[in-house]
Amino acid sequence: MKRIIPLLLPLLILAGCGKDDKEPPTYARFPVEESAVSATATDVSLRLNWSRTTWELSTTSGGFITGFEPESGGDKARANTYSSIRVDLQPNTTTAERRQDVTVTNRTTGETGRITIVQAAGEAPEPDPTNRTSVSLDPGTSYQHVVGFGGMYNPKIWLGDNLISSDELTRMYSPNGLGYNILRLMVYPNKADWAADVAGARLAQQYGAIIFACPWDCTDALADRVTLNGEEVKHLKPENYRAYADHLIEYINYMKTNGIDLYAISVQNEPDMEFTYWRPAEVATFVKSYGDLIRATGVKLMSPEACGMSYEYTNPILSDAAAFANTDIVAGHLYQGFIDHSTSYVRNRHDYIVGLYDSHLKPAGKTWWMTEHLFNDGQYETDPNLWQFRKWSYELEHLGKEIHMSMEGYCSAYVYWYLKRFYGMVADNDQRSQATPGAVLGNGYILSHYAKYASGRTRIAARVESGSPVSVTAYRGEGELTLVLINFETSATRLTIASPQAVVGATAAETSANKKMAAVTTALAEDGQSVSLNVGAQSIVSVKLQLQE
Repeated sequence: MKRIIPLLLPLLILAGCGKDDKEPPTYARFPVEESAVSATATDVSLRLNWSRTTWELSTTSGGFITGFEPESGGDKARANTYSSIRVDLQPNTTTAERRQDVTVTNRTTGETGRITIVQAAGEAPEPDPTNRTSVSLDPGTSYQHVVGFGGMYNPKIWLGDNLISSDELTRMYSPNGLGYNILRLMVYPNKADWAADVAGARLAQQYGAIIFACPWDCTDALADRVTLNGEEVKHLKPENYRAYADHLIEYINYMKTNGIDLYAISVQNEPDMEFTYWRPAEVATFVKSYGDLIRATGVKLMSPEACGMSYEYTNPILSDAAAFANTDIVAGHLYQGFIDHSTSYVRNRHDYIVGLYDSHLKPAGKTWWMTEHLFNDGQYETDPNLWQFRKWSYELEHLGKEIHMSMEGYCSAYVYWYLKRFYGMVADNDQRSQATPGAVLGNGYILSHYAKYASGRTRIAARVESGSPVSVTAYRGEGELTLVLINFETSATRLTIASPQAVVGATAAETSANKKMAAVTTALAEDGQSVSLNVGAQSIVSVKLQLQE
């Protein structure tokens, strides 16, 4: 040992010096060589390990991979870290396994690494249905312009432990995600809380979403107490109307200062409820007297936003010329019924709401928005088998049916309640959730069909064959016609769509109990005047027809 140590010592010193002189390692690589996904998956999450570099992702064109989020990243100052990558996919409707590489390029060294996405084979196509039906489109007969679809941003003062992450918001609002384009915020009574929603609203706005806000609480400083159904509730003092208008204007300006251009603001969320109670005439008086001050900010004013869009609150706005002039959007909720016409109460309410378009809104160039509703039947049951909100048939027959009927009823925007909840668009951390937090639920896909195929378009006439099991609404966009079809029946049908304008291409997507935005095969007639496709049992299908220029 005495003879070996002198020989090793210089080598050890040299090795140590060499290590100190080397630059810290730089790399960008995937820890595994393959990632398997199901045939119906629309995205997959990958882990990318990297150190002291920037990187970018790429793939070959013409495959089933449609994009990445993010496409690039890294930081030369950070060592030994990782990024989560979402890879968007087209579902596999073929009966063969598919493979496609994702390449990461280390921008510092130029080195590349790969991971292969292995997509399982799809199921064999279902036999052509024996049922047949048809729909004809009439783009020359148009109805309301559709602004869009979205939901409520989880408010920190109520759901502080169940907020929406930036990744979840991206999943819902990015064009490569669910494609929502409306986000509703709460105007917190405490100004110190306003900052909590800025980052989320700004991110949604970056994806093209419009943002609107609604107050629940007029603040203690401006309120007194009145009796409602035997209980004392908060109420805005009439002498404080101007101060309340200033409060809303201050919120608008705060958001603008922080990069958020509000599209609209409400006078009061559900003035007929106990949050802050307003008498119907009081809402009209406030809008008539101070609505112009709020609208002078460039933000639209919506009212009365009653719990059931009731005529008791809506008519005073419509019948007062000044109040109606200051109301850009007639807003309301559908909690008192809309889709079940088995009782005259609900049927009459439905007919009243739908009738507003021709009687008041269209002549004045105004619209009505459905700004809040939820479906959660069975949530208080202890037996999970009784949680109706977890069943696809329930989601389709409630949310799907209500959006369809709202579109037929000239609604210009449909906004659900909580976006992230066990009965919402993506799952939360509640024990009743049927998926991991952030995973898209059936409701999320239903809303996505309308968001992607109806937003920013004008509804047109769609005449369905008598006795058809398929409910259809259709829309006209730039160089295209789109349809959203719902088959509530338990058997599939073969649908033919007749267009008066020549069609040069058609694509379709389907969601059912087992499919999530899965591609549907379409058949275009040689003359370009019709398109045929299968509409699965208990499914929602969206179709886009590209018109000949």
